[in-house]
Amino acid sequence: MILTTTDDAWIIECDEIKDDLIGANVTVEGVVAGMNRIHADWIGEESRSS
Repeated sequence: MILTTTDDAWIIECDEIKDDLIGANVTVEGVVAGMNRIHADWIGEESRSS
């Protein structure tokens, strides 16, 4: 998976691919594993506040 931010693009390494998050605003928790890689421990859809 590739996560794009306003400044960068990150390659997300994870054990489980979550197709339902494609195109969604997400939060990724994990460890930087290289110059543009994150080993994700958890990925979830960003909560929406009203």
